[in-house]
Amino acid sequence: MDNNSDVMYRVLVQSVIDYAIYMLKPDGTVANWNRGAERAKGYSPEEIVGKNFALFYSEDDRQKGLPQRGLNTAALSGRFETEGWRYRKDGSAFWAHVVIDAIRDDDGVLLGFAKITRDCTHQQEQQRKQREHEERFRLLVEGVTDYAIYMLDHDGNVVNWNAGAQRTKGYVAEEIVGQHFSRFYSAQDRLAHIPTKNLETAYRTGRFEDEGWRYRKDGSAFWAHVVIDAIRDDAGKLIGYAKITRDCTEQQRIRREQHEQAERFRLLVEGITDYAIYMLDINGHVVNWNAGAQRAKGYVSEEIVGQHFSIFYSGHDRQMRIPESNLNIALTAGRFEDEGWRYRKDGSAFWAHVIIDAIHDEEGRLLGFAKITRDNTERREQQQQLLRAKDLAEAQSAQKPHCRNSLITSSRIFPHA
Repeated sequence: MDNNSDVMYRVLVQSVIDYAIYMLKPDGTVANWNRGAERAKGYSPEEIVGKNFALFYSEDDRQKGLPQRGLNTAALSGRFETEGWRYRKDGSAFWAHVVIDAIRDDDGVLLGFAKITRDCTHQQEQQRKQREHEERFRLLVEGVTDYAIYMLDHDGNVVNWNAGAQRTKGYVAEEIVGQHFSRFYSAQDRLAHIPTKNLETAYRTGRFEDEGWRYRKDGSAFWAHVVIDAIRDDAGKLIGYAKITRDCTEQQRIRREQHEQAERFRLLVEGITDYAIYMLDINGHVVNWNAGAQRAKGYVSEEIVGQHFSIFYSGHDRQMRIPESNLNIALTAGRFEDEGWRYRKDGSAFWAHVIIDAIHDEEGRLLGFAKITRDNTERREQQQQLLRAKDLAEAQSAQKPHCRNSLITSSRIFPHA
C-alpha cells in the first residue's frame, strides 16, 4: 500500500465515530486510538495510549482473565468475537460488541491485534425489555414467590393467584379469586377511581407502570412497584390484564433515608457561616445561597439567586472575562482553585480563597458548578505584616556592617578621637 493510501486509511479510521477502532500491541497495550474510541470510552489518546486494554473490563472480569483469554483466542484462531459489559473512563457501563483480529506480518509473526468495539447498549436494552416481557409470563407459570403475578379479567377481577401474590398480599387463592383488584388500594385511591384509571391506561397504551402504597389482607401497607400489561389475542381483542407487583418497601426506606440524608446535608450547608457555599448553573448564574454566602458577600438569597456570579469580581476582571475563564478551567479540569480580590454588595473588597468544582451526572452531563469561597482577608493581612517585619529586619541587618566599617575608618583617620 502506497503512502497516499496509508494516509487515506488513517483518515478514514480516525473519522469513524460510531465504532471504537484501535490497535493493541501483542501484550494488550493500546497502540493508537480513533475518535470513535474516544467517544465510546471517554479517554483521549493521551490518556489511554500505552495502557492495557483490560482497563475497559470490570475487576471481576480481569480477575477471571477474560481480557487475556480474548487475545489468546484471537492469536490462536485469528479472530475473537463476543459481547459483554465494558466500562468507560467515568465508570459507566455499556454493552459492547467486540471483534479482535490478530495482525501478523508476511512471516506469520504476531504484530498485534486490531480491535473494533461497538456500543450496543440500546439494542441490548431492547432485548432486555423483550426478555423481561417473556420472563413475566414464564414466572407466571412457574409460580415465583418474590413477585405477585396474577391475571385480571376485562373488569379488573382477579382470575388466578400465584404463590408470590399470596406471600406479598396475604390472601390465599380461594379468598381473592373473583374479587376486584381495587381492594389492594387505599380507600382514598378507590374514591378517586385510581384502580380503574390504571386499567384504562393499560388498555390504551398496552402497559401501566407505577409505584405507590398498596395494602395487605391484614391492613398493613407496603410500597409496591406495579406493572399492568394488557393481554390481547392475535386479532387484537382484549383478553384481560397481567399484573405483576413487587414489594419494594425496603428500597423505598433506603430512598427515604437517602432523601433525609440529603436534606440534612442541605441544612448543614445552609447553616454554615464561615464559608460561602452555593451552586451555579451551567452558565454561571447563582442557583442557591447559604448563610455563609450572605455573611461573606452581603446579599440575601432573594437579591442574588439568578444573578451571574461575575458580580463578585471587579470591573476590570469582568472586562477581561476572568469569571468565564475560571468556569472554563473548572469545566475542563474538573476543578478551579485560586485566591484574589472579590467584592461585596456594599462595594468593599475582601481577599477570597475560591474553589469551583464542575458537577456532572452519572452520564457525564454538566449540571452546574459548586462554588466555595472563604474570606481570607485577615489571614492575608497577617501574612503581609509578617513579610513587612521580615523585610525590615533584613534591611536593619544589612545596615549594621556598614556602621561598623564607618567606625573603623574613622578610628584610623582620627586615632586620638
